[in-house]
Amino acid sequence: MLRRLRGLDVVCLVHRSPVGGPDVTTVPGDITRPVFGLAERVYGELAARVDVVIHCAAVTGFHRGGGSLAATNIAGTEHVAAFAAAADAVLYHVSTAFVHTTADGDRGRAAAGYAASKSAAEQVVRSSGVPHVILRPSVVIGDSVTGEIAAFQGLHQVVAGIFAGIVPMIPFDPGWPVDFVPVDVVADAIACLVENRVSAGEFWISAGDKALRLGEGVAVVVELARGLGVSVDMPRFVPPDMFDRLIGPVFLDALPVRIRRNVVRMREFFTTYLQSGQAKPSSLDRLVALGARPLPDQRESLRNSVRYWAARNGYGQTHSDRVA
Repeated sequence: MLRRLRGLDVVCLVHRSPVGGPDVTTVPGDITRPVFGLAERVYGELAARVDVVIHCAAVTGFHRGGGSLAATNIAGTEHVAAFAAAADAVLYHVSTAFVHTTADGDRGRAAAGYAASKSAAEQVVRSSGVPHVILRPSVVIGDSVTGEIAAFQGLHQVVAGIFAGIVPMIPFDPGWPVDFVPVDVVADAIACLVENRVSAGEFWISAGDKALRLGEGVAVVVELARGLGVSVDMPRFVPPDMFDRLIGPVFLDALPVRIRRNVVRMREFFTTYLQSGQAKPSSLDRLVALGARPLPDQRESLRNSVRYWAARNGYGQTHSDRVA
């Protein structure tokens, strides 16, 4: 976001992660606390300075406990909305394209808790009375060109499992869409709405019917792994009900604890992001009409994201990559 908002006067409320850049001011604060934990004078001066609020602070880990989901995603959004009201500012609230995720038995239970917190946060925004735009990005991967990302996410855990050879089978239909969007596309879409002074509406920042099929995405990962000299087999796709009834109980129990935990997390990821096998809604055409970038080639974006992850995790480069 900071790279995309260059030239604007940007104030960042920071918790633990430092940020910086031209025309960037940082203010230490905590959205889980009323008035961000700031002194009344500082809070008032900040509200007087701001005319747009982009709220993308959230707990995104499915397994975070101790009330952190509610404290950050719900109460935190209440505090941000209150600040936007005090500043008389438009609130751009970053939610998730998986806000309607539900559990399928034991599967997806942790993800459903996260989705419920984001759904509640959206309701907080709608009932706040402040002008607002709700943004629903899909799975966010690395930069479409460099693959760079601030922190590796659930998709990268799946990549790690494939590279490590601990994903012999995937209990989902290879024809189901796996929706992801590069981080630079998400940042550009948000900035485009701010620059156009859009002050109402809901926008899905997702690939929609342009999403890769699961089988296509896995093939990209396997091909890149082999190109880096990693010997991996293409995982076998099996029907979910067959895995749950016949394969899973035997397969999972036979795994070492650490590997079993990773496999369960990968299954949780797939369950969350492949629900029903239907394409997500997408507002990218509307955003492009406002001047936003179109969605880059999905295979190339995924390839670059996986290549960046591989380089950061010690996997070697091919000769052709070094030449390039």
